[in-house]
This record gives sequence, structure tokens and C-alpha cells, in this order.
Amino acid sequence: MTDSPEGMPLLTVEQAASYLQLSTSSIRSYIRSGKLKAFRVAGLRKVLIQREDLLELLEPAHHDES
Repeated sequence: MTDSPEGMPLLTVEQAASYLQLSTSSIRSYIRSGKLKAFRVAGLRKVLIQREDLLELLEPAHHDES
């Protein structure tokens, strides 16, 4: 199994933090602020993040120029 998000559809907070070279506190802060979507699965105590959502966090924000 690989720790890269390319190989896994769902990541734990720890895996996401490792991939982005951030602390788990930073990942949890992104989740709390709504910048990163995450969810809990019934029966599990882990928060899971979809790979696509993590990769979107890396994309620069697009600003409309008027």
C-alpha cells in the first residue's frame, strides 16, 4: 500500500498531513474552517478525506477579474 493520494481514494488525517508535509493540526484546521471536506464513517473513529478533495486544496484559488 502506498502513502500517496494517487493510490488511495480515501485518506486519514495522518496520511493527508504526511502527503502535504503539514501537521495533523493543520489538516484538522482546514477541515474545521471548511477549506477541506472530510467525513466520519459509522463505527470508525477516524476522519476520512477524499483524495480529490485533498488535491483540490493544492490548486490555486481562481479569482474572477472584472
